[in-house]
Amino acid sequence: MPTQRLTAEMITTAALELMDADGPAAVSMRTLAQRLGVGTMTLYGYYRSRDELLDAVVDAATARALHRRPGDAGTDPAAELTALFTALHRTLSEHPGLYRIRLSRPFLSPGVLRLCDRALGELRRAGLDDRAAVRGYRTLYLFTLGCVTYAAQDPADTSAALNALPDGDFPHLSALRPVMVDTAGGAEEFPAGLRTVVAAVLAGASG
Repeated sequence: MPTQRLTAEMITTAALELMDADGPAAVSMRTLAQRLGVGTMTLYGYYRSRDELLDAVVDAATARALHRRPGDAGTDPAAELTALFTALHRTLSEHPGLYRIRLSRPFLSPGVLRLCDRALGELRRAGLDDRAAVRGYRTLYLFTLGCVTYAAQDPADTSAALNALPDGDFPHLSALRPVMVDTAGGAEEFPAGLRTVVAAVLAGASG
């Protein structure tokens, strides 16, 4: 690939593909340069460090969750927040390396903060005061991140663990065993939880 044709978008796309395949630890300037067919120093002309590159990768992926236009005065903040965090959940689920980066350092790049700004705008538009809006955003964001982080749960593992418990010592788990197996990590776990969390957060506007 000729160096003069290289773009920042090409670099972040290649880095995201490498991250999806082998995890964040596999993304180095040298490995990425080899993948792109350029010299390592060429990449440093675009990004001063690996951390700066990773921030750009996070921003590029997060941008997909921001394709929806912000709601206007006639739209429902609950629907806007649900759509925004559903899109974020989808992006993080498709690219698990992103949340692994988050486990090592905070997301404070412009792309992620733009998502934060959009969510805070909806929360303020719903009538929450400043502190409630910030707390509401943090609650929604951490719920979304947590669901992605712990989504990979094999029902067979859950069933085996619950079946091994003595019924007398765990009466509630024993009674709810089939529901636990069916629910934990299921397809409806995030959307059902998000509806509950959005409703609870927005209830602060009337409280």
